[in-house]
Amino acid sequence: MKKTIPLFLILYALGMFLSLNMNSRYKIYTYKSSMHSDAAGYYMYLPATFIYHWQYDKMPKGMDTLTGYGFCLDSSKKIIHTKYTNGVAFLQLPFFSLAHLYCRLTNTKSDGFSQPYVNSLLFAGVFYMLAGLLLMFMVLKSFYSQTASLISVIAFPLCTNLYYYGMEHPGLAHVYSFFLCTWLLFLLQHYTHRKLLLIIPVCALILLIRPTNIILLGMVITFLACTKDLEWLKNVNYKYLVSGLFLGILVILPQLFYWKYISGNWITDSYAGEGFTHWRSPEIAKVLFAAQNGFLTYAPVLLFAFWGFCFKPVSKWFSIIILILIALIVYTNASWWSWHFGCAYGGRAFIDYYPFFAFGLAAFINYVLSKSKGIKLTFIILWIGLATYNIAYIYGFDDCWRSGEWDYAFILTILKG
Repeated sequence: MKKTIPLFLILYALGMFLSLNMNSRYKIYTYKSSMHSDAAGYYMYLPATFIYHWQYDKMPKGMDTLTGYGFCLDSSKKIIHTKYTNGVAFLQLPFFSLAHLYCRLTNTKSDGFSQPYVNSLLFAGVFYMLAGLLLMFMVLKSFYSQTASLISVIAFPLCTNLYYYGMEHPGLAHVYSFFLCTWLLFLLQHYTHRKLLLIIPVCALILLIRPTNIILLGMVITFLACTKDLEWLKNVNYKYLVSGLFLGILVILPQLFYWKYISGNWITDSYAGEGFTHWRSPEIAKVLFAAQNGFLTYAPVLLFAFWGFCFKPVSKWFSIIILILIALIVYTNASWWSWHFGCAYGGRAFIDYYPFFAFGLAAFINYVLSKSKGIKLTFIILWIGLATYNIAYIYGFDDCWRSGEWDYAFILTILKG
């Protein structure tokens, strides 16, 4: 632990330097800003609660338009409306608070939407990305060598879209789900009855961030069943169980009150008009391999994760069930009305599940490390190539809303610079 904290702080400082430098190119109130569209919809709970106290007339007029309609200032009902749930805002709260304090102390515009608040999303994204990676490493090293675990962990920011959503556009939900999942795995791996006070609220937050994360919780249960002697279930300490459930309800309650505020009902479908309209003919091939945000198109390194599951990481049944649940994730995303998830870099909806892909990837790396020097050298060259491909594309990618066709020729033009 003495070495971990200084290392984390050094990496956090480096990550913030890169993130602030990357985002310095983007003007506030443009689609490239970290507080735009969906990101503004997740975030708006914070200024609405702590600055404007949910009083419609006090919100800055036109701010919904300026931030890309992630939320709506409904003049007919005099309400502040967003379709997004507030789980992300829970995790952004400490960083919002620091930004608000900074604005008050420096007489900077403290309206909740000025540049310091935009930057607070960057501070949050980098923190949760690095914390998630650290927790992922601590979980993996219980099953694999430190070398295999470390290489697997490093591969995710360098060779997938995790870097993009942790460093450049951290206002969306995915990096927060990624962190919560790794934290939950860590808590379960080191389970004590007292940890129910954290485990249950974390589960509530995971579902609150994205209801489809019920599949993620299915993966977590699979991990628990395959790594723990379930005899402990017979001896659960009900004091901690009931207290944990109470805390989980407290996490959910603000969302219920918000739904009551906007609709008059405690439960409401905030995504009315959107849905899984392709469930009879899911766009599976496009979700996986399309030029426009195909999952494996932008993270080909994860093909090795699928290979790694053949080596039965954790256990045979763990591999089988996790692969079935991954197939369900693919089907779910391919059934969504907007299978490419709009303005995105790669299959962003898969980021939440990266902690489980890490098991397969670490198993594959462990296998490679047992082979000859020639195979290891080939592996290193390939890894560098995949990282270069990913980082080069991220830094060249600035054409989210395209008027022309988004095809592989477009990808090549970005890579050529």
